[in-house]
Amino acid sequence: MASIQSSFKRYIRAHWPQTLRSKMIFLAIMMISLPTMLIGYIVEVQGRDALLQEKQIKLYAVTNLLDQALAESFERYPNLPREQRIKALNEQLSPITDEITKAFSGVGAGYYNRELDAIITYAPQQLYGKAVGVTIDEEHPGRTVMATGRPLVKSGSQVRGNIMNAMKPIARDGKILGYIWANELSNDIDQQALKMDISIIIVICLGMFCSVLLIVIFSRRFASDIDTIKTGLAELPLNLNTKLPPLKGEMGEISDSVNALSRALREAKTLNELIIENAADGVIAVDTDGCVTMINPAAEEITGYSQKESMGKPYENVFGGRGYRSPILDTLEHGIDHVALEVDYPAKHQVIQISVSTSQMHNAQGEIIGALVIFSDLTAKKEVQRRIERAERLATLGELMAGVAHEVRNPLTAISGFVQILKDSEQDPQRLEYTQIILKEVHSINRVIQQLLDFARPRPGLYQKIYLNHIINETLVLIKTKGVEARIDFDVILDHSLDTIDADGEMLKQVLLNLLINAVQSISARGQITISTQAVGQDKQMIKIQDDGCGISDDIKAKIFTPFYTTKPSGTGLGLSISQRIITSHDGDITLESQPNQGTTFTIVLPVRLGERNPT
Repeated sequence: MASIQSSFKRYIRAHWPQTLRSKMIFLAIMMISLPTMLIGYIVEVQGRDALLQEKQIKLYAVTNLLDQALAESFERYPNLPREQRIKALNEQLSPITDEITKAFSGVGAGYYNRELDAIITYAPQQLYGKAVGVTIDEEHPGRTVMATGRPLVKSGSQVRGNIMNAMKPIARDGKILGYIWANELSNDIDQQALKMDISIIIVICLGMFCSVLLIVIFSRRFASDIDTIKTGLAELPLNLNTKLPPLKGEMGEISDSVNALSRALREAKTLNELIIENAADGVIAVDTDGCVTMINPAAEEITGYSQKESMGKPYENVFGGRGYRSPILDTLEHGIDHVALEVDYPAKHQVIQISVSTSQMHNAQGEIIGALVIFSDLTAKKEVQRRIERAERLATLGELMAGVAHEVRNPLTAISGFVQILKDSEQDPQRLEYTQIILKEVHSINRVIQQLLDFARPRPGLYQKIYLNHIINETLVLIKTKGVEARIDFDVILDHSLDTIDADGEMLKQVLLNLLINAVQSISARGQITISTQAVGQDKQMIKIQDDGCGISDDIKAKIFTPFYTTKPSGTGLGLSISQRIITSHDGDITLESQPNQGTTFTIVLPVRLGERNPT
């Protein structure tokens, strides 16, 4: 029994309405249903009683009519034998009972003679005429009527069947001569009562349906207001500028109170909170469980994670992972503070370099309540430092190469001059061949020295307004020889809406020529080179040179712009270095994407207009 009660309680708890709207609907339905069903029951009971009373009144009315029509007829034919007298009385009275019952559908009526102890008539005669002459049982209620002389209504199984029978004594001169009855089948009464019950049920159901419909409509509006308030309260801890829309009635008062609370909280912010919120450095605080309790806008921007993604969640789940161990968790767990610690941090979209300082937080009682981390993004600063260091290295290397080039070029000039003299005076064919080889190699060395000088001391740029598309077309004329076009297809996709840019056209030709020569050389058999231009926003233009050649591996890509690094047997390793220096002198950027056996794409981005600059 206890287990059944426990199961019943669990079932009730599991299915009990949980939300305010469902509770309100359930309560309203119960408040409407119970009284409605109670009223319906009372109406049904009273209606059934009224129906029975109406039936009784009708049946008694029939008995009264029969009593009036009978007059003194029961005292006739006193000398006839019993059977003949019953027959004579029936012939006299049956037309009267038939005529009266005909006016009352479904009613049966008749006379019972006490002296003869028999039914005299039973109308309608054609239905119940066989009952004439029948003597009622000793338990029949008609005998009670004749014995007491009082009318009686009795329901139950009698001569006609299951009926409601209204009986009235026939009293003449103080004697009870018999009784008159009028009855109706209980089935007819039950059918009428059933029709009444059905009508009552239909009215109740319609009323309940309309009430429930109104409740649902009202509760939906009410629930909508509640949801609006809940949403606003959920956003309020994250954004104190949250404002609920104006509502009506009590919900409006609650909405106004929430808005007033929001204003009070905004005004109650301390100066430290405002400083943290507007700080340029990222600030994140965690509680003793390692869950994020505060993150300022700068931290959102640096890490890429919003308040909704981080607030109240474990710090390690949001900001950790990917092999990264956070200093703030180290501080929280081991009490070790970090100051200006530089780490590589896996932000949401990329790995960045940050400077981190962490410390534990204590309350007024000195208890640890969490940890705080303050960090700044060093990625841009590191990139600037890298560029400066690279520029310094290149400048030093350039000065060294310029000095070496000058020192080497002077002896080479003397060697070239004397060899030329020897060549002019030499008659031996074999020695002439040797002098020719010496002069060729001297010219080759001079060409390398000139490249070194160009790299070390690039000439000042002649910046003017040029069209990139024109520069590309002029460069392609130099590349598209018959031999090259026989095995390589050039797909040129130029954006003809591009405006002029500030640049040195000859220097850009040198860059494009280097890149296109490399692309041609990377294609061993047949292939394709695609050259395209397009605008990048309002202030930049882009050139892409894409080939489907042999591609470049990752280890080579890291050194591709390094001076003197080359993969060609006869290369100097200065072509791409000089190209990068030229693009850099234009305040532009050059990058590459490549995979072995999948081709290479060089992308050049140049500014449309140059600012105040001193090109070197």
